[in-house]
Amino acid sequence: MTEEPLTGGNRTEEPLTGGNRAQEVVRVGETVRRSRDAGSAFAAQVLKYLESVAYPYAPRHHGLDERGRDVLSYIPGVTTDHPTQRAPGAYALGGRMLRALHDATAGHPLAAGRECVMHGDPGPFNTIFQAGLPVAFIDWSSCRPGDRLDDLGYLAWTWCVQAQGHVPIADQARHLRELRDGYGDVEPEPLLEAMTRRQDEMADAESANATDPGLPATRRRHAAAAVAWATADRDLIHRHRALLLSALR
Repeated sequence: MTEEPLTGGNRTEEPLTGGNRAQEVVRVGETVRRSRDAGSAFAAQVLKYLESVAYPYAPRHHGLDERGRDVLSYIPGVTTDHPTQRAPGAYALGGRMLRALHDATAGHPLAAGRECVMHGDPGPFNTIFQAGLPVAFIDWSSCRPGDRLDDLGYLAWTWCVQAQGHVPIADQARHLRELRDGYGDVEPEPLLEAMTRRQDEMADAESANATDPGLPATRRRHAAAAVAWATADRDLIHRHRALLLSALR
């Protein structure tokens, strides 16, 4: 895909917070300008395809600006980090949003022979909410060919399970059931296995980053925090496995 730079006059750029990959994310009017990384070119192809099939839960890609940044449509709203910030129905809707992505890309050349295109990082920190309900996934630079359950496992973990925040485990189990039912028929054991597998992958990868002297100190601190997050949530799943399985049946 050839991307032609967009041009324009002086514009006010408003820095946007959130995300750990992009070096620069700013709002310009009704667009977002995002510095490119290794996943940007593929993400642009995916977003263009999703627009062509009217997938409603992603920003639109409008090419590059004069500085070589991706230009994306701006979607108003907020991200969330606690269940109290989400409305009834949010978890089921999140599951349906991810299922729609997987169904839309299943069998497409972009999936490169895998089951579908994964978002790759569909946590609530990469989801825009309006009035407590999710409306779009953002930060598509981790999207890639993959398997449905890997993506769903990450969604289920990051949306439903948290060792921090004083969320009763019964509520976490209920949210997990709502999200799984929104996505569709997935067996309890494979879903929990996918969740802990994604936690293992994060803990392993970020453990290496946390001790890499070649990385900036801020990145090493972020890595250490990610290890603590993944391992604490993994321990919670292990402690309450029976309850979570029961909720999913």
